[in-house]
Amino acid sequence: MSVVLNRGEKGRHTARPGWTLLALVSHTVRMQLRGVIIWGAALGLYSAAMVASFTAIEGSADQLNQLLEAYPKGMLEAFGVTDLGDPANYLHSQVFGLAPLALSFFPILALANAIAGAEERGTIDVLLGNPLPRWQLVAGNFVAVAVSLLGICTVVGLLTWGTAVLVDVELALREVAEAVLNLWPICIMFGALALLCSAFFHRRGLAIAIPTFLLFGMYLIDTIGRASEDLEDWRPLSVFYYGSAIENGIDWTHYGSITLIALALLLLATLVFRQRDIYT
Repeated sequence: MSVVLNRGEKGRHTARPGWTLLALVSHTVRMQLRGVIIWGAALGLYSAAMVASFTAIEGSADQLNQLLEAYPKGMLEAFGVTDLGDPANYLHSQVFGLAPLALSFFPILALANAIAGAEERGTIDVLLGNPLPRWQLVAGNFVAVAVSLLGICTVVGLLTWGTAVLVDVELALREVAEAVLNLWPICIMFGALALLCSAFFHRRGLAIAIPTFLLFGMYLIDTIGRASEDLEDWRPLSVFYYGSAIENGIDWTHYGSITLIALALLLLATLVFRQRDIYT
């Protein structure tokens, strides 16, 4: 049986807004702590393994680069391979160029679950039965996931740099920090899109499927565009277009632009959720 909750929710919010928002963020971050550890350890250990494997090819990097010359240039550019003797380029091609495809699923799953998932479980009326305005439910989940995502990036960065120090690979802390920090806006943008879909639709599956389709679509646009001159003009449409942070540093214009898109999606999610009915 469907029950439509009152849109107005007037007269219920007697608690101070700042405290309820802070309580929601704090609670959600604590609930996500286990996921942060698992995601950070999984990606961080993979990155650490790639750092360690670099020591095995470092001595024969010149020969490997000569072998790579036999491959089509477009294919090498598609996967970001330029110099296997450079640890920064090696990690970009093996880890950080691909990491957003995996890490984006953390905010996508978490924020798709924030509204549509709670509706499917029949718990959202309990949440909104508290002195919690709708905009705080949306913003609080977004902020909590953004903080948790930053925590995952920190774990990945520490495991990567720590391994580089242990096995004596020339990889500066600044390079690693910029590489992992550059993952944050890309991943949180797809999470914000999932939040918007979660606010608009009543189905968690749609809130996951739409940003996932866009994530892989943008990756393919950039990858194929590197290999094909005919599609190169489409590459700026992809968030993967703007270079390798571990090699060239963070493009702060791009970083800020993607962050602003995520905030715009958050605003849209808030406006949409405030206007629609809730079904439990």
